[in-house]
Amino acid sequence: MYAPVSHGYDAREMKARAVLLAVPSVAMVVVGFAMFGPGAVQPFDGARIRGGPTRGLRHLSWRVFVLQRFRGIDSTRNVGPIAVRARHASAPEVVAQCRPRDGGICDISLDFAAEISGPIHAVVTTDEDGAILAEGNLEGNAAEWARDRGHPARLGEQTSGNLSVDVAARRGVFAAPFRDDLVVTVRNGETPLADAQVTLRTDGAAIEGVAASNDPEASLTLVSSDRGEVRFGVTPLIHTVAIDIDVTALGGSVAWHGVLPVVPGAIWLNPMSYANGSIAVVTPVPREVAYVTLATPSARLWGGVIPLGSNDTRGFSHGAIGWPILARAPEIGEREPIWITVSSDPLQTSAGTVGWPDARLSWPVPPTAILDERPFRDQLLLDGMPAAEKRDQERRYRARALAAVALGAAAVIEGVLLAHGSGARGVRAWAWTAIAIATVTLAFAAIGVVVMWKTGG
Repeated sequence: MYAPVSHGYDAREMKARAVLLAVPSVAMVVVGFAMFGPGAVQPFDGARIRGGPTRGLRHLSWRVFVLQRFRGIDSTRNVGPIAVRARHASAPEVVAQCRPRDGGICDISLDFAAEISGPIHAVVTTDEDGAILAEGNLEGNAAEWARDRGHPARLGEQTSGNLSVDVAARRGVFAAPFRDDLVVTVRNGETPLADAQVTLRTDGAAIEGVAASNDPEASLTLVSSDRGEVRFGVTPLIHTVAIDIDVTALGGSVAWHGVLPVVPGAIWLNPMSYANGSIAVVTPVPREVAYVTLATPSARLWGGVIPLGSNDTRGFSHGAIGWPILARAPEIGEREPIWITVSSDPLQTSAGTVGWPDARLSWPVPPTAILDERPFRDQLLLDGMPAAEKRDQERRYRARALAAVALGAAAVIEGVLLAHGSGARGVRAWAWTAIAIATVTLAFAAIGVVVMWKTGG
């Protein structure tokens, strides 16, 4: 006699097998969504603000960098128009908007209603969707801003008896191959000496007033003025230019030997452009833009770019912009000299970065004054990348949690179903059931490891 077949039991067993087969598929769908959707390694955007001191000022000039980070590598990115909102203490909020250039960089100016006495809270957002690129408190360090002294204009002094000769670069440095003034001052003790014979010799530069010849050494003799000065127009042809200066006066003589301070790769600022109300620069190699900053020892006044083009027959790139309108309030040092920092990179870290002194606006310094070269490099005031990276990590952590829950739930359900089926078949099936459960658990664990690795960034 055969026992009757229970069709109800067969139906329940078929449903259990269907669930047993469907659970891994559902789990894989959830894991795939988590791994290739919100958990995928994706680029994310942030911003940085660079500038100068803030305390005691009302007008601030900042350079904003919009960055995109992907696998630890940062690159500038144009995300469209952005807005910068800044507030200090209980003063009204100041808003500045700008459209980053192709390099993801823009310069802004902020005018506050009251003097800044503490940290500034700033927020950088996109205009399109209001996404926060950077947010936090910032404050410029005045001591750090004025730390870089650049190149002193005075190259040195040599004495012989009562005669002394003092040599200085008119603007602190030279850029090859562009003309600048070398100033020689002759004194008799402490008194400027007129009518002294001053001879300049060099084989690495062209001297204005000396015709080109096959002679490798150029020389020119001039007579000192009532102020004891002689100005030589010198165009360095190489980056290491040795010069010799001989002075004869009052029956005596003095000799000076030294090297011109030539900055390799420097972008030359044309001092004659001020008469036209512009800032004109020339670079010895083709470039697209030059980054410019106007600053004093106590404030960053303005920042911008000069588009370069119109390459001449020598391959030089030229560019000019109109003179910017500067805020010259008493609190930013109305009588301070101004330096124009020119660089080929926006961070002003290249070796060719030069801070050209601007005697025309250096009150109360006369236009003929000799000023040191002094670059003012922007400080990092606010960095939004750590917060952006944290938001990206949180996104991937949520995806990991979703994948872990799906895999854990699937493993538990599979184990329960396998155990239930073994109980129905008898005790001898438990050994194989334990092996099956262990295999399923290890498989899901391996998938979990892969998910953690893929969403790890």
